Amino acid sequence: MATIERTWTHFPGRPYAQEELSAYLPSWLSGPKLALAQQLFRRSGVASRNLAAPPEELVTLGRSFAAKNDRYRAEIREMCGNIARGILEQTTHEERRSIDMLVTASCTGFQIPAMDTQLVSALGLRPTIRRVNLTQHGCSAGAAGVGLAHEWLAANSDKRALVVCAELCSLTFQMEDTTEENLVSAAIFGDGAAAVMLSGDQAAGRQNASGPKVRIRNTYREIFDGTEHFMGFEVNDAGLKIKLSRDVVPFCKDKLGAVLARACDKWCLPSPVALTLGAVHPGGRRILEVLEDDVGLPTSVTRTSWECLAQHGNLSSATVLVTLDRLLAERDKLEPGAFGLLSAFGPGFCAELGLLEVV
Repeated sequence: MATIERTWTHFPGRPYAQEELSAYLPSWLSGPKLALAQQLFRRSGVASRNLAAPPEELVTLGRSFAAKNDRYRAEIREMCGNIARGILEQTTHEERRSIDMLVTASCTGFQIPAMDTQLVSALGLRPTIRRVNLTQHGCSAGAAGVGLAHEWLAANSDKRALVVCAELCSLTFQMEDTTEENLVSAAIFGDGAAAVMLSGDQAAGRQNASGPKVRIRNTYREIFDGTEHFMGFEVNDAGLKIKLSRDVVPFCKDKLGAVLARACDKWCLPSPVALTLGAVHPGGRRILEVLEDDVGLPTSVTRTSWECLAQHGNLSSATVLVTLDRLLAERDKLEPGAFGLLSAFGPGFCAELGLLEVV
């Protein structure tokens, strides 16, 4: 099993209250669409979120894909630098040299080489490190990366793995797009980065750690046929155009209970009620309500998700790692033997799940 050793987060720009952002809606919309957007902002469950670019820049017509992507590349470099500084401050040289797998994800811009090259250099990671980039997993990439790291460490128990996600959702905003799906996107998405370091059972330095530990005990994933239209991006002259289908919520109400039941069966748990803590990607208020009301997840599992949604909004792939960071911040209060859920849903449509255990 892989132990979650440390987490790091970084949020660019400054936090904007939802009311502050709502004040910019009349410069974008009018009539019924303005009223709908104002309602979506009020009911989103988001109280604030960080934006790398100020709102007055985002609501400017004619911003090209190239200009947005140049800003994306510069901001990603800055965010990765901040994450790297945090890792350098809180890890030893021995721990960093034992990192033998680096998983990265960022779906809100385009660059080759990816940000993993910057992280390898900044952290002094071994040149033989395995690198995996999960860009097109979208919102599910953080959970998928943790799952891959866990499975890889099962066969390389003396090593460590690092998962880093950085997203600039605000830079994909298209003022030209006044569809309902873009109104929803404008109401919930924010910018941020997060990282998690995991270790195998025999990794050097593990014996010096004290207090309760959170481990990945097992994983589960499913991709659902005929759901490719649910979410993702289309590319047009203005950049990455959001796709968010109305079908997502009814599908989740109808299907996710059975998905969690199959996962629990694999994990030898009687039902989702056996889960008492969690790091669940808060795709939005309605998805969290479905997980509680229809799937049967206890509110103790979704608590960190509601907190993350309120304070930071939806950060795409990075969000599940931010909820994990909030969970580990209360590590001393966790009860050994407790089980939890790590989960995210993303383009495909797919589910990436992990079983957490406090030891």
